[in-house]
Amino acid sequence: MALETDSLLKERFRILRPLGEGGMGEVYLGEDERGGLAEGRPVAIKSLRNDLSGSEAALFLRRFREEVGILRRLKAQGIPAFVDAFEEDDRSYLIMEYIEGHSLASLLEKSPKGLRPSMVAEVGIQVCRILQHLHSSSPPLIHRDIKPSNIIIRAQDELVFLVDFGLAREFHEEGGARTLVGTVDYCPLEQLQGYPEPRSDLYSLGATMFELLTGQLPKPLNIPELSSVAPHLPVAIAEVVDRAVKSKLDERYPNAASMLKALADCRRVLQPVEAPASSLYSSPDRAEQIIQNWGREPASGHRPISASRLRLQRLREEFERRKPFLTVLLVLALLWTLFHFQGQRQYMKEQSQLMLDALKDGVPGPGWKLDSTAGLFPADGLGLGPPDPRWESGTRAGCSFVTMASLHPITQMSFRVRRLKSAPRLLVYAEPWGVMLEPKEGGYMARLLHVDKDFGLESGRFADHDALPPLPFDLGRSLGVSLKIEHGIGQLTVGRNTRRFRAKDAWNSQACGVLLLNAVKRTRCLVEDWQVR
Repeated sequence: MALETDSLLKERFRILRPLGEGGMGEVYLGEDERGGLAEGRPVAIKSLRNDLSGSEAALFLRRFREEVGILRRLKAQGIPAFVDAFEEDDRSYLIMEYIEGHSLASLLEKSPKGLRPSMVAEVGIQVCRILQHLHSSSPPLIHRDIKPSNIIIRAQDELVFLVDFGLAREFHEEGGARTLVGTVDYCPLEQLQGYPEPRSDLYSLGATMFELLTGQLPKPLNIPELSSVAPHLPVAIAEVVDRAVKSKLDERYPNAASMLKALADCRRVLQPVEAPASSLYSSPDRAEQIIQNWGREPASGHRPISASRLRLQRLREEFERRKPFLTVLLVLALLWTLFHFQGQRQYMKEQSQLMLDALKDGVPGPGWKLDSTAGLFPADGLGLGPPDPRWESGTRAGCSFVTMASLHPITQMSFRVRRLKSAPRLLVYAEPWGVMLEPKEGGYMARLLHVDKDFGLESGRFADHDALPPLPFDLGRSLGVSLKIEHGIGQLTVGRNTRRFRAKDAWNSQACGVLLLNAVKRTRCLVEDWQVR
């Protein structure tokens, strides 16, 4: 029996309207009217059917309670937050964070020929990060139902969310889940046989990406090579999808981290050849703007191309993939020649290593160059610590960059940070704005700062910004931080918490950096995906 609109559950959650209906029950949009994580915010209310009896009712109730138990322990970006679970009037309810946005299935309906390869790669990267969290938990969790309708793009910030954990189960190498569940078009053979494992989720993600790129539903257990279905697609992303959907387990990616790295390499190849999409907020029609942002741009590229043109395209993509490495080799060769004839071989060795590291993913974006380092080398993200032995007597470790132009106009700075061991203070800045993350009273606080124009590794002052009070947060395995300032309006987002403020100062920067204050021996902190743009 459906719930009545405007009714109140647990004297707290008000029913606003139905969202959908499935085999186990109904889902409603509601509002939390009293306390808790989602106070004053919309919530999704999942109600278990109460018109069943016997073994079917027992099965649905067991699955429902297992879903509740799993969601209680999951706290990660890209997974809706658990709010509450209870029973009332002989009916079970699950309350979760409501994700306002659009599923990939709905985007495919409006872009039936498929989505842009670079955006599909971005979806794959974010889903792989979620799967990393699931598969690395103890015991590991497998989702078992990854498909376009269970992946949602949040309209607020285009963050990818994986939803519907009704089939998610713990994975045990001996005696794990042995039930035949899932959506057959996206399931590998071992899952249909009742023996799913973490690599089964990677197959489902690969099948989902196949549909997102081609607009065609994948053939169960017989997904063809992507190049045979859509030869116009870039080889880089076709290779990732083809490996993910291999029938044999050992031929797939060994884990989500390996697939994530392959997709990150693929994204670097795709982005230079695709025009950047317009901002989600540039149009009042949010749904249509998401389609414009995530859908494929109209092109004549869907016509089959000849074998010679395909080989030429593959050579061009291979060159694009290797171009950063070749550039580094050329720069290193020039530096070696210069310093060899000057008799400064040791100096050349140190500077070449710094340049090699700075050209990796750690730089904050195009238009910046390495200025100075102290115990920080930006390789595979910005790894901090332990500080370089030459700097052990100091209290600062970090890395700073300067713009290659007179001023670098900025609208956003974003990064991810893992747990701060030894409780140091971490400052990430693009003058005159900075974000300080520091321990306080058993937790952590994020503060908005003003930094001086000449702020750097060795000197410079900073002070609290009066427009925004400190923002408390809980730092788990990984935390996303974003600072946006546009048209005099600022927004600081730390994990799931967002605060807005008025910004009087324009954001034109000449210097940026990452600074670890009160650095001590064996200090460790990792800053990832740092971007200043």
